[in-house]
Amino acid sequence: MSAGFFESFYQSPIQHPVLLWLSNLLGTTLALVSIRTLESEKRSGLRNFILLWALISALDAWLSANQVFGLGVLSAPYSSIVPFLFVWAGDYRIFLAMDSRKFSSRGVAACFVVPILAGILTRGQEPRILFLVYEALFLVWILLYSRFTNLNKEPAARMIRNLSLGFYTLWVVADLLILSLSPPWNDLGFAVRVIPNLIYYGAFGLVCARAWRLGP
Repeated sequence: MSAGFFESFYQSPIQHPVLLWLSNLLGTTLALVSIRTLESEKRSGLRNFILLWALISALDAWLSANQVFGLGVLSAPYSSIVPFLFVWAGDYRIFLAMDSRKFSSRGVAACFVVPILAGILTRGQEPRILFLVYEALFLVWILLYSRFTNLNKEPAARMIRNLSLGFYTLWVVADLLILSLSPPWNDLGFAVRVIPNLIYYGAFGLVCARAWRLGP
């Protein structure tokens, strides 16, 4: 059966990476503008943090697509390793930002919990099942992590956590639609999935900029 309109758009280079690059560029620009009034030292550190993760996100949007723009399909083992590294990095930036941009072993370790559990629980299942289980587990895990580290008491950390809750919840909804609805209605799931993608690639720097007006 041929792919629906939204699925075709979702898989196309127009969405992945071009639209995600544009979202990343817009969000990064707005973030840098919003911190221009901060003290010089504080602005410099936050600016570098925002730019670093904007670059990583731009590479992610390019190299993690099924059909990599300009390169085609990545060969094994890169087709598995590259997407995993970017997923791990995307999760790690959340834990890192919640910890006031300070490296911590607990933040690094926290990023392996969901991949390991999701891999065990969905072994032999189709990729969409893996995506859904991963997303649902992350929602539970980020809430537990913020509670048991007491980061949920810090306004800046809560803002960053809530960003991740937002795009992961939308991914769960999208994948439930894709898996539970029959064609052509399941195509709506791919339309919904574009929204959290835009947030994921475009909103992190801006939310960090706003959060650091509340925190260190």
